[in-house]
Formats: sequence, C-alpha cells, structure tokens
Amino acid sequence: MTYGSYLRVSELINLQHPQSTPPHHDELLFIIIHQTYELWFKQLLHELDAVNANLRAATQRPAEHDAVYEAARLLRRCTEIARVLVEQFTILETMLPTHFLAFREHLRPASGFQSEQFREIEFLCGLKDEKMLRYHEPSPEMHAKLQQRLHEPSLRELFFEALAALNVMPALAADASEEDRYRARAQAILAVYRDERGKRHWIDVCERLTEFDELIVSWRLRHIQMVERTIGVRLGTGGSSGASYLKVTLDKKFFPELWEARTMLTEI
Repeated sequence: MTYGSYLRVSELINLQHPQSTPPHHDELLFIIIHQTYELWFKQLLHELDAVNANLRAATQRPAEHDAVYEAARLLRRCTEIARVLVEQFTILETMLPTHFLAFREHLRPASGFQSEQFREIEFLCGLKDEKMLRYHEPSPEMHAKLQQRLHEPSLRELFFEALAALNVMPALAADASEEDRYRARAQAILAVYRDERGKRHWIDVCERLTEFDELIVSWRLRHIQMVERTIGVRLGTGGSSGASYLKVTLDKKFFPELWEARTMLTEI
C-alpha cells in the first residue's frame, strides 16, 4: 500500500477531460473546481446520513445525550465543509469572463442545475420538490436514489420527531393546519432554548443546523454573484434563466422554524 494507491491518485488525476480544442487553459480549473464540489457533496451526504441515524437514536432514548452530542459534532463538520464550499468560489473568480466564454459553448446542455448530489442534499434536509425529479431522468440510478430520498424521513422531520420525544412539542389537534404545525415546531425550539442548563446538547444541535442553513444560503448567494460576475444575465448553459433563477433559491431554507423561533424569542 502506498499513498498513491490508497487514494487512487492515478485514476483521480486522469478524470479531467477538457472539451475545448485545443484545451483552453482555464477549462481544467473549471472542471477541477466542480469535481471538488461533488466530492464535498458526497461527504456532506455521508455526514448528514449519520446525523439522521443519531437523531433516530435520540428519539428512541430521549433521556440519553450521547446521540445528541454526536449529531451536534457531525453537524459542526457539515458547517465547516459548507464554509469551504462558499470560499471555493474565490478560486473560480480568478477566471476572466472572456476566458470562460472561450470554452462555455462546449458545456451545453450541461448545467450545475443538474447536480444530482446537491439535489439529494436538498431532499435529505427537507426541501423536497417532486417536480425536480424530471431533470434527473437521464441518470436512472440517481433518479431512483432521489425518489428514495423523496419518500424517506428528512433531517428536518427526524429533528422534530426527536424534539417531540422530549415532550417540548405543544399538543395539536388532528386537523391542525400546516401553519399551526409550523408554529408549534417553532415553539418547541423556543422551549429548548429556554432550558439552557438542561438542553445544552440540543441547543448545540439547533445552532449547528442554523449555521448550516445560513452557510448554504451564503453558498447560493456566492453562486449568483459568481455567475453575474462571469456571464452577466445570460441564460444558463442548461437553458435556465441563469442568475435570475438562482436568485429565487435564496428564500429556500432547510429549517425555517429555527429562524422563526428567533423572532419568537424577541417577543418574550
């Protein structure tokens, strides 16, 4: 066993295949940056699945803190990965707009919008939109994986199931509206924050989830800024409206109740 054989370095450094002829100098950077994003997405999925497993364990044994501590620890890793995702745009922004346009036509109809792993992260965290599945039909394996994510409990759902097991969730009628359920979940979070001495591990989970949410929104914003800086308001290579479409995604939060609870805290 050697460093290179363990990491499969030979295969790894031969996975970059520029499409421009002759290869444009900056196309290699473009490929490596996006491949690196996909590797980090893979790691995020690995960590978030482990967080889900710990939340399930916390639901079954609410009096024990080991699973809650481990969920918070792994979520901290997720936030640090997300921080790297945001900062990585600074490398891509060293590419001049003219240099990107020199090979951009070779990317069509591929688009970052088609990132199946990022869509999987969205589904896993709770942003599930069945209409998005149609964009991934060309990849049957990933389409099936996304369907599975669509129907299995999300991180958001498991988080609130765990809070319900703590008996901090207000009672709701069977016919309660979604708005009532949303506010009840926010109130459960509020109850956790009000018991800082007894719920410190849970507060840590709440803070890490909020930070992760914040960093993903920052990633979306930096993505928009990078697109506008590079191609202005052109259509995306996959046919989307480019930066205009990306701006719509800024309102998407994985855990909106965590943000609502902060508003409720100011109402005390």
